[in-house]
Amino acid sequence: MNKQALINELALRTELTQIKSKKVIEALLDIVTEQLKQGEEIRLTGFAIVSRWHQTRRLARNPKTGEPYMVPERFSVKLKPGKQLLEEINKPTTNNSSK
Repeated sequence: MNKQALINELALRTELTQIKSKKVIEALLDIVTEQLKQGEEIRLTGFAIVSRWHQTRRLARNPKTGEPYMVPERFSVKLKPGKQLLEEINKPTTNNSSK
């Protein structure tokens, strides 16, 4: 599902217009980004915990050439799924369509 599909689905489920749904999604993404930049974690109980973590500088290799190079330090994001989310996605389904 891409961003536009998410906006469409949100509009359908909430009876908001697509324009309002887009504003909601964009506001949510802005809030999450701002909080992560400040070092805060986002806890959505039952769904996930999104947190920032520091990756140290490290030696890596170019997969094509085998040449070593240094990957600079940076921040990255971790998403730890919540118990309810894991239980829900692992429930047996009646149809066999899995992606």
